[in-house]
Amino acid sequence: MSLTLRTFLASLLALSLMACGFHLRGQGPAAQLLYDSAKVIGEGGAAKELSRLLGLMKVELNTPEPEITIQILSEGADKQVLSVNSSGQVAEYRLFYRIRFSAIRGSETLIDDNAISLQRNLSWDENSVLSKENEELSLLQEMQRDAAAQLIRRVNAATKRQGAGMSTASAPASDALDASTVSGSSQ
Repeated sequence: MSLTLRTFLASLLALSLMACGFHLRGQGPAAQLLYDSAKVIGEGGAAKELSRLLGLMKVELNTPEPEITIQILSEGADKQVLSVNSSGQVAEYRLFYRIRFSAIRGSETLIDDNAISLQRNLSWDENSVLSKENEELSLLQEMQRDAAAQLIRRVNAATKRQGAGMSTASAPASDALDASTVSGSSQ
């Protein structure tokens, strides 16, 4: 296949992906918080990462009357042995990271005590403990970033679901009104 044809096919594939609305996870309009102001309550790594992420999105933080308040109720990390080698030494760990959070919009609860759980595998080598500890710390920070991004997506989904719930709740009432109008006009 000639270079020109390969370039043309690659360009065609890229254009078709752009045309269908494809975005990498964490990019595009769905990754942006639907609110202009927010307050983050919490002291751990997830709260700090969430505040950093919202700051990058140009969301005003800790205003006197925020549109949404996100509270990190708890967070924790754990490590379990996943496998051992033939001499009984740890060969691989599984890292767990969990946060519990809630989101309040105005005076109504948008999300009440929800959880995000993440896990990663970490190969272990007793001969390079310092580098493996650094890798473990790096994986923990990556899980905190991932949890903050997931939290934003869940808040957006709950906002859309609650907005859709309001419109579907009002739709049957208007349908009932239209049905009574139709039945009243036929008499």
